[in-house]
Amino acid sequence: MKTLLPILSIALCSGVCAVVQAADAELPQGLEKREARGRITYEGGDGSSFEKAVVIVGAKNSMDGVPAESKWLEKKYRNYVKLKQALMKHEGKSFDVITIKTKKGKEVVVYFDISGFFGKN
Repeated sequence: MKTLLPILSIALCSGVCAVVQAADAELPQGLEKREARGRITYEGGDGSSFEKAVVIVGAKNSMDGVPAESKWLEKKYRNYVKLKQALMKHEGKSFDVITIKTKKGKEVVVYFDISGFFGKN
């Protein structure tokens, strides 16, 4: 039993060290995602029309932009329910037009100008 203990200790340490190295290898990618979300800002209007659309700035692609839409909606309409979403073109720009139901039961249509990131990798 005494000779088995050092062998088990070495095996355990090797396994833990491998897990730590794997986690370190993923760290830069995780930081990249957090940095991308940190650079996203919102400009434009209140989202009530094409002309007053919320402009998502700083999203590199849909993987950044779509969660940014949800984040904006949650901040403005806490506990909303998404009813439908449509991709539309208006005056040469791309828009996500999202219909939601607020927690008070009101249907609201919100326009997001996604021209800055839509269709980009």
